[in-house]
Amino acid sequence: MTHHPIQLTEAQSSQFQTEGFLVLERFLPQPLVDRLVERFDPLFATQLETGVYPDEWHGRPGLSQPNATRQMSGLWRCDRTVASLSFAAEIARLNATLAGWTGGRFAMDSCWLKPPDAPAVSFHRNNSYASCIVPSTMITCWIALSDAIASAGTLEVVPGSHRWNCVDQPRFLHAPKDDYRQPLWQAAAEAGIAQPSLVAIELPPGGCVFLHGDLWHGSGHNTTTDKTRRSFAVSTFPAGACFQPPGVGYGYIFSRYRRMGTQEMDESFFPILWTPDGYRSPLAKAYCDDALLAQTPEAIAQA
Repeated sequence: MTHHPIQLTEAQSSQFQTEGFLVLERFLPQPLVDRLVERFDPLFATQLETGVYPDEWHGRPGLSQPNATRQMSGLWRCDRTVASLSFAAEIARLNATLAGWTGGRFAMDSCWLKPPDAPAVSFHRNNSYASCIVPSTMITCWIALSDAIASAGTLEVVPGSHRWNCVDQPRFLHAPKDDYRQPLWQAAAEAGIAQPSLVAIELPPGGCVFLHGDLWHGSGHNTTTDKTRRSFAVSTFPAGACFQPPGVGYGYIFSRYRRMGTQEMDESFFPILWTPDGYRSPLAKAYCDDALLAQTPEAIAQA
C-alpha cells in the first residue's frame, strides 16, 4: 500500500508551540500495537533477537519486585520488530515538523510497563538527559499500547512548562521516595508559577502524544489491581545534531556512542530517519522494515 503521511494542521502546530504537547487519539493500528506488545515479554526474559543488550534495563522477572515498573531503552538494538517502529520515517518527520527542523535523527527509544501497584515516575524534562548534544533538544512521540488512564498511572504533563525559565538535572526516575512531583514544584517556584496545572494524558491503545523536550512530565502510582499500563516512546534529534566537546554536558546513554576525535554523530548509532529530500541513513534502510510505510490514513483511522 502507498504511504500517506499525516498532515498536521496549523491549529495543531500552534497548540504544540503554545502548550508543549500535542495529542493524536489515533496513530497506530491495533495489529501493529499487538505486534509490538508481543515482543516485550521475550525481551525482558532475555530473549534478544539480535543477541545485543539494551542501553538501559529496569525490572526483571524473578529479580525485581512484582510491582516494579519494567523499562528498557535502546530496544532497537535487540529486536528488529521494535526497530521497525523506532526507525519509522513518519515518526521522525512528525517530531521534526513540530520542532521546525529540516530533518530528524534518531535519538532513542524506550518502553515502560507499569503493572498493578507500580510506583510513580519522577517529573523531569527529557532535554536534561541530553546536554552532551548540541543543540540539546529532542521531541518525543509517546505511544499508548494499552488504555492509558489516570488510575493506571498514565503520563502527566504541565501545559506551557516548556517555556519556563528554570533548570532541571538528571535524576533516577523510578520509584522516588519523596513526592514524584517535587521536582515540578521546585521548577514552578523558580519560574514564578504559583499553581501549575497538570493534565493526565488519557489515550486508547495506538493513540500518541508528542512532547517538547523541555516539557515537565511524569506519572503517578498505578492504583489498579488488574491493569498494566504499556507505552513506547521514540525521541528525535535535529538531523544536524552533533556532540558537545568531550566532557561538556550530561549523556549517560548518548555519550557511550561518541567517536573519539570528532563531534559528529555516527549514523550507525544515530541514523538520520527523515529529510525533505528523502535521505535516510544506510543503516535504517538495511537493518529493518519501516512499520508505518504500509499504513494508510484509513488504517490509522481504524486503530
